[in-house]
Amino acid sequence: MDKTMKESKGFATKVVDETVDTLIDKVWESLTDYMYEYGDYTESDDEFYEDYKVMEVKVVEELYNRIKNK
Repeated sequence: MDKTMKESKGFATKVVDETVDTLIDKVWESLTDYMYEYGDYTESDDEFYEDYKVMEVKVVEELYNRIKNK
């Protein structure tokens, strides 16, 4: 007998956790690639990571706005 999602709380938690982990990994990978492609970076130094932190927040804000307005 199949369980409903409500009956299988572990299922929903696992799916959400795995999806969020994948999205975070993809944001890191894509943002890093685009920063090197479009920015003037030659190495991952302090300046790169400071800029990354700013860009990461902007990406998350934009994702939130697009999801919210969909």
